[in-house]
Amino acid sequence: MPVYNRKPSPSALKERRADNLDPNRAAMVTYKEMGGVDGKATALAALDACTGLQLSEGARTTWQDIVPNISVRDSFTRSDYESFRPEESIPRQSRGIISACMEAYRRIGLVRNVIDLMGDFGAQGIQLNHPNPKIQKFYRKWFEKVKGKERSERFLNLLYRCANVAIKRRMATLPPAALNNKYDALGEIVSDGPLSEKQKVSSGVIPIKYTFLNPLSLQPLDSTLANFIGELSYGIKIPHQLQNIIKNPKTANQKKLVAQLPKDIVAAARSSDVLPLDSSKLAVYFYKKDDWQIWADPMIYAILNSLIVLEKMQMADLAALDGVISQIRVWRLGRLNDTHPEASIFPTAAAIQKLSDILLSNPGGGAFDIIWGPDLEVKDYTTNVHQFLGNAKYEPVLNTIYAGLGVPPTLTGAATSSGFTNNFISLKTLVQRLEYGRSQLKDFWQNEIELVRQAMGFRIGATVSFDRMILTDEAAEKALVIQMVDRNLMSIEAAQERIGEDPELEKLRLLREHKEREEGTTVDKAGPWFNPEKTFELIKIALQRGFITPKQSGISIEEEFDEPPFNIQMKGKITTDNDKTGVSGQGRPKNSNDKTKRKQRKPEIRTTADETAWFITKMTWAKQAQKHLEDILNPAILHIFNKKNARQLSDAESKEGEIIKFAALAQIPIFSTIDAKMVYSLIREDKLSIPVEFNNVYQELVQSSVERMNRPLTMDECRNLQIATYSILRD
Repeated sequence: MPVYNRKPSPSALKERRADNLDPNRAAMVTYKEMGGVDGKATALAALDACTGLQLSEGARTTWQDIVPNISVRDSFTRSDYESFRPEESIPRQSRGIISACMEAYRRIGLVRNVIDLMGDFGAQGIQLNHPNPKIQKFYRKWFEKVKGKERSERFLNLLYRCANVAIKRRMATLPPAALNNKYDALGEIVSDGPLSEKQKVSSGVIPIKYTFLNPLSLQPLDSTLANFIGELSYGIKIPHQLQNIIKNPKTANQKKLVAQLPKDIVAAARSSDVLPLDSSKLAVYFYKKDDWQIWADPMIYAILNSLIVLEKMQMADLAALDGVISQIRVWRLGRLNDTHPEASIFPTAAAIQKLSDILLSNPGGGAFDIIWGPDLEVKDYTTNVHQFLGNAKYEPVLNTIYAGLGVPPTLTGAATSSGFTNNFISLKTLVQRLEYGRSQLKDFWQNEIELVRQAMGFRIGATVSFDRMILTDEAAEKALVIQMVDRNLMSIEAAQERIGEDPELEKLRLLREHKEREEGTTVDKAGPWFNPEKTFELIKIALQRGFITPKQSGISIEEEFDEPPFNIQMKGKITTDNDKTGVSGQGRPKNSNDKTKRKQRKPEIRTTADETAWFITKMTWAKQAQKHLEDILNPAILHIFNKKNARQLSDAESKEGEIIKFAALAQIPIFSTIDAKMVYSLIREDKLSIPVEFNNVYQELVQSSVERMNRPLTMDECRNLQIATYSILRD
């Protein structure tokens, strides 16, 4: 068996073609045809002589005998793969990287959709604000004139697409007469031509148009030195065709057009192929560029490998679709008998032609019947390519692409895990990426606003604001912020920042609105805290309480009152001193005891605001007093029961100690100074007994609490009820 090299010689190729075209050369032979047993040995010897395919000269895949009987194969790296597939190679230089990422944006719908979505979402709701309404109107009109919203979306789109945004500014000059009426000056622009280089901002010269330049057409000038200093300057590379036309115009039309070109372009084309750009009219922004880099790497660069894999998988599906319904049917005529070769049946040309005519006569559809002998066999062979056409193989690649773009699985519907941490971090990644783009865009517009401010002579410039990006429940978050402001847990300034407004700007606006309300030029506020119908409310209250009659309030009624309604209402409330004190001498004699037992008073807690506050104050003091009494009486109680610590006390002894403490609390006047001397004086005077009134109220509270909770009370709960009893009975 011959062995062919990967690159056979021309003579070998000629010999191989001659062998293939030889009709007498059999593809396979039997051992018998090769000489019986000797033929088998010859065939096996040919197999032993067969070796693997050899590489061409200068290439190796193994190092043989690095150590005895051990060979090492070369590693297969990305460079090896790309050397045979240059169209799938990943660029290494900055221009190639930017070009590949921009091409991926143009061709791959997934990338284009995500980049467009991030650009639209990041620029959503952008507007200019100023505390002065007239100046704000001017700024917003200027922003509309320069197509600020559309330029903002293009800025973010280029930032996320190729990470390098170059903007050329075009200035316009306002006439001196228009500057007298600054707020309507935009309608009278007289010149939008180029200004001199390095020109400082002068009165009436404002930006009027912004053009984005292709970063591939820009050429950094002296990038090595300029990048070291930190001040880069750029130029536009002039195409060689245009450069040749400028140098040597051939036709009259070309000479006429060259004469109309600016002098700096003509001079640059004749001296070099790069046209320097005026740095005062050029702004360049980058997406997370390192200081040592000339150009930033786009975020699409990190997923170029995955995009290539996705494209190859789509091509594989496209190729598989051609054979997804392919089916092979084999008709075998004749019969081969291996045991008795003489009994084998071989078809003739007539039989083959007969079967071909029958098959060709099939019109298609329905069953097809053939009458034939035993020497006909039919077999169907189908492919399983349809099993390859599924979406399961796309999921890992798509997840990698979405993760590289910063889009969380929860937003794509392909989330395999619903954990809060994973989703939260993924959403934060997307939000922070959008916020970074907004910060770059805001920095660009703030520089342009400063140019307008200096040109128009405004004291302060406008501010840039966006719609706040909230991927959660926006209504719930804003409601929480308002509640925190109402409870003094957050400042008003912080709440305004969370909503997306400028606190300083809102403060000036609120002061202006308050001044206008005081002057009567603005209607009063209406709401739960601001009632614009104050006079109507006062009349309503006065009419309800009887201070005025319906006729005085403007209501016409048929019934007339002989006496003002207020006097009628007050008659039932006026009482005399006799009604309050009773008849003198009918009461109990002085210094005499009651002959019959009085009914115990059941005090009730009043619900007015003042008494509620007073009750809470008493409870607070009683709790502190209870703590002081515990510190003073605990050593004495342990001494009485001959115990070292409170843990050694039994339940009965603990309850008895609590009774002693409650008795001491009941005997102490409110807001009195509690010390050991006072407590020991109560012990000496034998006053450590619970008053009857205190005991009755305490027992009623305990019984009510046990019935409601359906369980015995703990020690702390009993102490709280003792404090409540003291607060009820002590004034």
